[in-house]
Amino acid sequence: MESFFNGNEIRDNILLGLRKKIFDDKKNVQLAVIIAGDNPVCEKYVALKEKIANKLGVFFCLYRFDKGDTTEDIVESIKFLNNDEEIDGIMVQIPVAPEFDRDELIRAISPKKDIDGLRYCLKLDSEFRPPVVLAILEALQRSQKNLQESKVLIVGRGFLVGDPLFRTLKEMGVEAIVADSATTNLKELALKSDVIISAVGKANIITPDMAKPRVVLIDAGTTEQSGTLIGDIDPLAFKDSDYYTPVPGGIGPVTIAMLFKNLIG
Repeated sequence: MESFFNGNEIRDNILLGLRKKIFDDKKNVQLAVIIAGDNPVCEKYVALKEKIANKLGVFFCLYRFDKGDTTEDIVESIKFLNNDEEIDGIMVQIPVAPEFDRDELIRAISPKKDIDGLRYCLKLDSEFRPPVVLAILEALQRSQKNLQESKVLIVGRGFLVGDPLFRTLKEMGVEAIVADSATTNLKELALKSDVIISAVGKANIITPDMAKPRVVLIDAGTTEQSGTLIGDIDPLAFKDSDYYTPVPGGIGPVTIAMLFKNLIG
């Protein structure tokens, strides 16, 4: 077993299987993506999704809304897409501009087409789990750690990662402790943990002295510094770990692959 999660390789293998599935099944797959507002970060992520869609042979439908549009305008478009039998999946790129009601947009998406799992994040019914949660579960499975017998720590209680991950693990019978900005004994909790999953987006919040030997370290948080992606976990902490996910090249690449796996099946 490798000691680290090779996200780029795993992503490529998943996408290769999905492309073969589309070809073998002669499927016509369509994805609708909504951008609500003018945000360069959103544009970057949507462009990456469009690139992968093109490689897979997925028809990519992009809908842009900006100043002059309302939440109701977007909701009406989502309802139209819900009823369009040719559209297989709908996602709203997060974050949305503050003039739009994010939760109302999410609620409008059909549970059957909620491939980004945003309804699940909002604690609503959905047929899908968030792709980032699925990527983390893939990493945990590859670590071969017995989660039911492990002390699991989730650092971060966010809407998109920490909270939905905690609930998903609980559904699997895995009890986890969640630490957030109010936690005063993070180091103490970390040193007692067999698995640490960090999803804060704060560079090197998990330092080497917080990771005991043979721990599994899952880094699902990133920040950008001088054009370089930095993870939540200091790479020096990986030295004595059993298994770890690097940044870049870890959870991130597999997350986008899992989005298309939700779409294609």
